Amino acid sequence: MGMGEETRRAFVIVGHTQPTTPDFTLNDLPGSAGRLDVLARCVTAAFCLSHGLRKDVEVFLVLRDEVVVRFVGARLKRLNPDERSTGALIKHALQALQEGRAQSTPGVAVARWGLGEVLQELRSRGFSLYVLDEGGEDIREADLAARNAFVLSDHRNFTPEEETLLQEYPKLSLGPRVLHADHCIPIVHNELDRRFSPE
Repeated sequence: MGMGEETRRAFVIVGHTQPTTPDFTLNDLPGSAGRLDVLARCVTAAFCLSHGLRKDVEVFLVLRDEVVVRFVGARLKRLNPDERSTGALIKHALQALQEGRAQSTPGVAVARWGLGEVLQELRSRGFSLYVLDEGGEDIREADLAARNAFVLSDHRNFTPEEETLLQEYPKLSLGPRVLHADHCIPIVHNELDRRFSPE
């Protein structure tokens, strides 16, 4: 799945109820698509700026630990700040997987991977990995490198199996309240934007 050499930030969103095939309607992402709306909002939160897209970001959507849809900002096109169009990009990726293709639209790739493969890929590329967790160290006090990956869950908690995979990585908190996944991502961006000058 390699195609993100320019990436400095990555977000891994673990989805538990979303489909792994394209057999869903874009008109009902929260219902028949198993809360795919949550993941769609995470994607737009990771990439969308007021007048453009962040180019140095990647997002990995882990669907039921069976399929990974990967978005690479440096090559990404056709991403708009609404759930339906982002849901369409995910649907196209799942269709490509059924057809035996690894890439669906520019900057979007798909593979039969799980969380373990994503973590291994990010480690091999030199990312520092963190788990977003309300019980972790305050991100404002954490010593962060310029190249980090953050793992967070959708509207459900991590499973025991996922917790085991993630137990070796430091946990970071974003504040005193528990937030929606798509609200966490802009807070991480803001913290890193303040620390590291954008290119």
